[in-house]
Amino acid sequence: MTRGERLGPYETLDAIGAGGMGEVWKARDTRLDRIVAIKTSKEQFSERFEREARAVAALNHPNICQLYDVGPNYLVMEFIEGAPLKGPLAIEKAVEYAGQILEALDAAHRKGITHRDLKPANILVTKQGIKLLDFGLAKQSGPLPGAGDDTLTQGLTQRGEIVGTLQYMSPEQLQGKETDARSDLFAFGCVLYEMLTGKGAFEGESAASVIAAILERQPAPLTAAPPLERVVRRALAKDPDQRFQCARDLKAALTWAMEQPPPSTAVKAVRRWQWIAAAALAVGALGEWSVSHFRQPLADDRVFRL
Repeated sequence: MTRGERLGPYETLDAIGAGGMGEVWKARDTRLDRIVAIKTSKEQFSERFEREARAVAALNHPNICQLYDVGPNYLVMEFIEGAPLKGPLAIEKAVEYAGQILEALDAAHRKGITHRDLKPANILVTKQGIKLLDFGLAKQSGPLPGAGDDTLTQGLTQRGEIVGTLQYMSPEQLQGKETDARSDLFAFGCVLYEMLTGKGAFEGESAASVIAAILERQPAPLTAAPPLERVVRRALAKDPDQRFQCARDLKAALTWAMEQPPPSTAVKAVRRWQWIAAAALAVGALGEWSVSHFRQPLADDRVFRL
């Protein structure tokens, strides 16, 4: 494509990005005089494009990029001015963004949609907050309990298929096993770890070493964010049954962890109460000694008078 080219009512303005699957352009909707983003495909409405169109069309959430239109080999989407998520961030800001990401994931999961490619490059930070992008690898399957009747139930991938970005893939993804919402929560754990430390949770010099780290090892402790250590560890559990089972539970755990006093404060509080208790005991003992001390001469006087 070139600048000024027309796709139906859309006029291309500037190239945003390109990859093996196609290109992304900033464009103008000539009917509504609105700036949009157009994602083109090298194939005539490929399965991946169909998957993304179905997934995004089913979602309506402020933290998910909105789909406007579909063409024979392109998707017209909300144009977002922002930058990809990047760490390290202050713990409060990281938790704020984490909450918005989890709300977006919860909206998708309740529609039976697993993203399967959650990573910082697919999360834009805007002035208004977080936007989750690129549902091109999304898996549409059965709904979560309590989801609405309009849940999509078409599965577009097969068991044994390995898709995603290596550093953020769950153990079950790497092994070609069935994936579900908990696989996204593992990827989220990787993203949160990176937000807090500026480093990947599982790093290596080769693809094989990264895979080994994901399958066998634990990431380095979160020394910069001790309150969140247990939450991140559980999100990154190798066994899906040991992870948080839904995004809402993970968000609640983050909120709870942030509300707890720092360990040093808790220790100081315990010590302060220990000193208060000790002082109270000392005062009580002194009182008993004083009473007995002042009573004793009276007894002696009585004996003396006798």
